[in-house]
Amino acid sequence: MTLTLLMRSSTSQLNGRHFQVFVVVMRSRGLGEAALKLGITKAAVSKSLGLLQRETGVELFARRGGRLQPTAAAHQLLPRAEQVTQHIEWALEEAAALRQGASRTVTVAAHTPSLIALLPGAIQRMQRTHPEVNVCMRAATPIEVLRQVAHHEVDLGVTNPPAPNTISAIQLCKRKTISEDLLVVALHKHHPLVAKPMVRPEDLAGHMVIALPEESPTSVLVRATLQEAGIKLKTGVVASTSMGVCALVHRNVGVGLINPMVLSTGVFPDIVTRPFRPRIDLLTEIYCSSLKELSNEALIFYRYIEEIAANRDMNTELLPVSLKPT
Repeated sequence: MTLTLLMRSSTSQLNGRHFQVFVVVMRSRGLGEAALKLGITKAAVSKSLGLLQRETGVELFARRGGRLQPTAAAHQLLPRAEQVTQHIEWALEEAAALRQGASRTVTVAAHTPSLIALLPGAIQRMQRTHPEVNVCMRAATPIEVLRQVAHHEVDLGVTNPPAPNTISAIQLCKRKTISEDLLVVALHKHHPLVAKPMVRPEDLAGHMVIALPEESPTSVLVRATLQEAGIKLKTGVVASTSMGVCALVHRNVGVGLINPMVLSTGVFPDIVTRPFRPRIDLLTEIYCSSLKELSNEALIFYRYIEEIAANRDMNTELLPVSLKPT
């Protein structure tokens, strides 16, 4: 099914707020709940939806059993509407920064391991050497990181490389490997597998393994290794991020196969790790647009991330990088 929206741009009364209301309604259990979330009346929500339907010429909601239910067209429109609302939020963030006189901003999207292990150190260096520069962080999945870099929504992205031929956005990005880690098995300190010096695929049989989403680069590598070993795991729980995996392992819900970067802060004291064999190499890469030059500020932050990655296991003193005059 293809959804076509017919709007007269010169006379349309729609604005971003109408799409914000639509998204909240789609994520709520009814107009009343949506009105509470938005801080407006139920009548105002209904009026906004009515205008959206009239201007688009598409039936987005229908009453069934006395309740307003979204149509198939509404579900198809939702991802685009969410993009609209996200861009509005980012624009408001930029406007707030400008009001505060922060004209120099570096925006970075990162997945959980690098967000925990690399970026805090790079931000601290930036604060010490260039306090006039703001750093805006966005946590995102690897695929979303690449999409934001390719669409120039962020200056830099830091994440695992995607599986081959899974995302076209990577063709619009320049990339560089900045860190290499080995996948580890995360275990609660009282888990029976702690007794093993290393864990192999066959050792995981019969144990609950907390999985990452199927499209996760780590999941793709783990799945290929297990298939080669002929092992089918018991994966009844899926966590959206590696931090979520660790939170569940910390409560002894199951076993996690993760990037050890996630544990670099020591926030999960009851988790211990064991090497996984055969070894699975996990790369961390830094991305920027192949079509747009980095600002001086973004280039400096890029270098700081590189240096933090290279020295995170060493006590090496890092020298500041100077801004070029603008």
